[in-house]
Amino acid sequence: WYQRRVRGIVRPILSKTPEEARKGVLALYRDFYREMPWTCRSHLLDTPIAVARQKLKDEFLKNKDVTDVRIIDMHVVKGRMTLEEFHNFWAQNYNMYNYFDSTDTQKRKATEKNNTFMDNFYKSSD
Repeated sequence: WYQRRVRGIVRPILSKTPEEARKGVLALYRDFYREMPWTCRSHLLDTPIAVARQKLKDEFLKNKDVTDVRIIDMHVVKGRMTLEEFHNFWAQNYNMYNYFDSTDTQKRKATEKNNTFMDNFYKSSD
């Protein structure tokens, strides 16, 4: 089999320069940030908007060290698809909770489950 080797510069996906890629990332972040209140309300998430926005920031900061323009563009394309899935209700609530697995609301619910009547009764007798 003939194998073709790539030499020289590889064609970009969307951006030609790192500055263009950065603008794409910032535009995606801004769109997600603006969409977050509507998404939380419409999907009936019990996650506060401030917590959801902090989680969004954390997801973007996970990839802050990526420098290859093609990889950045792929992340932007995948992010746009995720945003469209959330907006058009193609993603169900359980898909969305994969992003919010350790929120304060869920921690509070877990502690409420542990606070049964008998647990509170034993705590009051101490």
